[in-house]
Amino acid sequence: MPANDVMWPMPLIRFPTLFPGMTGGVPGTDNETGLRSHSSGIVVYVDPNAAGVSDLRDGTNPEDPLLTVAAALLRCQPYRGDVIAVMASNAWQYGEPNDGFILPISENVVVTVPGVRIVGVAPASSLGVIWTPASNGGTCIQVNACDVTVEGFCFDQGTFAGCNAIAALWNGTTAHGDNLTVRHCTFTDTVDTAIALEFAWYCNIYGNQFEACDAYGIYVDPAGSGARFCNIYENIFHDCAVAMALNGVDDTRIWNNEIYNAAAMSGAAAANQGIDITLGQRDMIYNNFFSCILPAAAPGDWDNFNSSDAALTSAWVGNRLLNGIAVTAPT
Repeated sequence: MPANDVMWPMPLIRFPTLFPGMTGGVPGTDNETGLRSHSSGIVVYVDPNAAGVSDLRDGTNPEDPLLTVAAALLRCQPYRGDVIAVMASNAWQYGEPNDGFILPISENVVVTVPGVRIVGVAPASSLGVIWTPASNGGTCIQVNACDVTVEGFCFDQGTFAGCNAIAALWNGTTAHGDNLTVRHCTFTDTVDTAIALEFAWYCNIYGNQFEACDAYGIYVDPAGSGARFCNIYENIFHDCAVAMALNGVDDTRIWNNEIYNAAAMSGAAAANQGIDITLGQRDMIYNNFFSCILPAAAPGDWDNFNSSDAALTSAWVGNRLLNGIAVTAPT
């Protein structure tokens, strides 16, 4: 599912070097193989498991990768089409340690380069390249730039307590996380908040798997500036504490998501643990699948599990429940 759908801008081919001879004594610049560029941008490789890996390398060849994503970001430029390719590892708890590629990405990075793509290059059957925070309660990727894409990773807390995976944040002045794309990623059951949006418009979140996230799958702080014009589709939310808390999200489309909740499934209370758009307006929520029953004034039913905007300006159309199709907005 997630990693085998990673979308590269062109095939991973090898071609003769465009950089003959070592440049400035930097390791990797004299290697004759490797995809070094696409369009006008560059491909920068990151692999903490590579022999002799260092952030002092060139990074544009897979045989001389960098140690950290943070160092790779320093080599990227705005809207040049740069890609950071993070190589696969066996850091997952069910991985094969005998292969030796056991180190995950363990960083809290802040992305300030607009237009950059951060891609986990994982095997076809993998959950994604493992990424853990570098501190207790750390956020793996904080996005303070427009048009950033994150794909092909499995976010997990690793050896630390708590993990917030991705946050697209407005810094209060000029840095926004607008147009963020998160696709084909896995968020494990050790993640607290998988994706947080703060004043982030036109975000695209699709093809991800949210596995029993401790706090939220997708979260917007009701005390913050909200989000708008987002597309959230074809994701799996499996028993997250709250699948989508989208307070103050306007003009957003939510479709073809699968939302399972053990409490709602068993008829227990599950207040707003599905989709909550209480403070939003003009949203479209359609063709989603919920493990709750039609409105029945009961714990875990349609009205208990979800909430619409107070003025009922949003449209809930053709959503599938355990015992039929909902024809009303949840209240």
